[in-house]
Amino acid sequence: MPIPNEDGDETPSDTTRRRVLAYAALAVLGGSGIAGAWAASRPDESTDPTPTPSASPTSTATDRPTDADAPADGVPAIVSRYAPDLYFGALEKWYPTDPRPYVIETDDGRVVDGFAALEEYSAAFDGGGAPPAPTVFYNVVEAAAGVDAIQYWCYSVFDQFTVNFHWHDWELLQVFVDRETGEPLLLSASAHARSSPNNEFLDPDLSGDRRIGVLSEVGSHSSASEVNDVVPSFERLSTDDWGSDVTNDLLDVTQTLAAPFAYGLPRDEGARLPFAMPELDGRRLDRHAGLSVDRADFIDERVTVEDWRGIPRPPTDLPLREPGLVLAPPGSPTASDATYALEPLDGVREAVDDFVGPQLSFEFAIPGFLEERFADHITSVGIPWEQERFADPLADVTDPAHRRRIDGTTPSALSNRVVGRIRYLGTGADGALDRVSDAARDALTDVIDVSLYALPVEAAVRLASENPEATATRNGVFGYLDVEAGDHLLAVNAPGLAPLGQRFVHDGGLVRAGADGELTLVANEDAGWIRGDGRETNGVARVRVIEDYAGVVYDGRPVEADRFSVAVHRDGRYTVEVVDGDGTRGAYRVDPGDFGDDFEAVRERVETGKASLAGALRDELGDLRELARALSSRKSDGDEVIDRLSRALEDADAAVRAANRGDVRTANERLSNVVSLLNEALELLSGEQRAYSDAAAAALEPRVLDAVDRAETAIESGPA
Repeated sequence: MPIPNEDGDETPSDTTRRRVLAYAALAVLGGSGIAGAWAASRPDESTDPTPTPSASPTSTATDRPTDADAPADGVPAIVSRYAPDLYFGALEKWYPTDPRPYVIETDDGRVVDGFAALEEYSAAFDGGGAPPAPTVFYNVVEAAAGVDAIQYWCYSVFDQFTVNFHWHDWELLQVFVDRETGEPLLLSASAHARSSPNNEFLDPDLSGDRRIGVLSEVGSHSSASEVNDVVPSFERLSTDDWGSDVTNDLLDVTQTLAAPFAYGLPRDEGARLPFAMPELDGRRLDRHAGLSVDRADFIDERVTVEDWRGIPRPPTDLPLREPGLVLAPPGSPTASDATYALEPLDGVREAVDDFVGPQLSFEFAIPGFLEERFADHITSVGIPWEQERFADPLADVTDPAHRRRIDGTTPSALSNRVVGRIRYLGTGADGALDRVSDAARDALTDVIDVSLYALPVEAAVRLASENPEATATRNGVFGYLDVEAGDHLLAVNAPGLAPLGQRFVHDGGLVRAGADGELTLVANEDAGWIRGDGRETNGVARVRVIEDYAGVVYDGRPVEADRFSVAVHRDGRYTVEVVDGDGTRGAYRVDPGDFGDDFEAVRERVETGKASLAGALRDELGDLRELARALSSRKSDGDEVIDRLSRALEDADAAVRAANRGDVRTANERLSNVVSLLNEALELLSGEQRAYSDAAAAALEPRVLDAVDRAETAIESGPA
């Protein structure tokens, strides 16, 4: 894109001139590269084991561009060249600014106080109608042999988002450049949290006057790379019309869903993110006596949900992201609403000793057996020069292939991941049905009451071990990296949806949470709670809840030892499978009629073993026979499939009675009869029978096979 001259006319030669100016510094610096100039002002490494690079070159003529090549403001040419255009959402409240005007002197030194900074920034914004003192700070550091990182740090006085809010928000874009040529190798835009994968792009094309773009999420200021010329929007996947804005590796989140392992920009990807209103001392910040701010100084109430647990259903009208202000660096050809100043980060470090403010937190609900428990997610303030990535920029490269490209290493932590997709179980048969084939669907339309749907609103996900981390979903998908080995508690909350909690062990590599990556929520007003207690039997080590047609809606270790609580849709029909402390399996059925007036189906003693499995088989066969009757064209006697199912049901009932009195031999004989009868039913369904349409047969066959598996498992199982 040609750059307009002072008269507004475009001159083609400006493109070439801009490239020459951008790399003039490299020619002067020679083999030492960008970081070489910064290294000249470092402390002696022999006495300082963790030297910190300076944010500006030394004043010697050989260490910086000549006066003819250097910008008038003293910013190195290459820093100016790669300084990003910043694209904000329409609802943004806190733009990147300079924190130094908010410094106050205290007994603990020069600090930026969260209360004062928020108040003064809000007042200045309200009074001037434009972002006060838009500023981006830069720092340059050696990343690897022959590679330097240009860091662009953005400070905002406040962060308000779905799962976190805090004073003093610092976000980072890193541009890794070849020291000899100055060519960009990698862009890394900081995501929602250090545990979330960044938005990264390898080998960006910044030829001519192409600029780096950064899309900023409203409130949280997490950054998404904008490099594909579809401005200003984030594209996770390439199409025939555009390329992706990230080159992060493609990951199988579930058996049917693969996506680049990048945080993205949720609200720009069709995600309806519910923001939360922060509180302090039990009072909302906009009503706090210690703050002179009002509701309009926080994120718009149209996207803010104040009572996540008190509403019956999730909101469906939260607005999506809309483009807002554009801030550009000096000299950028991009049309913008304001020009931000480029300042060395060292200036802030010299002026500020600390950033302070009372701790804020987001409260997660975790379902317990008797009542919900609560856990706070606390987001700490991170000062740039106290962060690992300040001196080691590769610490913030989150894609294994990208890291290898820069320094040839692949830290194992980058492959220690947890991923999942969250859907919700709702009323109706038009959603996804994981246990129903396309061939069978038409036959079951009048039988199915619930199915799986995409989340109408995004969820908050908390992963807790020693260091709890929280993130938000984007189109129901979430991902964590650098997950510690050991036991973890995963909690999912969303407004209007019942909470979910489960435990799992991470032994390294990729872990797909829930049922091979699938997790399920249900609306508060539809929720029935399946609760089970194994403390007086042999414990409960794992729970799996399967809806007859929707499929597995819960699979994991219970939150509490030996007892569990799982929210399901009350109109569904479920098999609850358990594994006890000795690894013995058990199962039982839960139907709509099992939920009491309190919407709970409680099993006070969760049993495992042969009798338990045979009892579940008996109940499943009863439901299967009723389904066969509903699908059969022979409404009177003479249906051989129903005959086999009826006889199998009688044998299953006899097996339960035998198992309960300890007669293992008789129980197994009866269960073997069940297997034989069910196999006969399968042969009839696949033969020349005329009682069932092809769709009806396709609907019955997998259910009969499941019953065979249940019977065989019961035969192999010992007594309780």
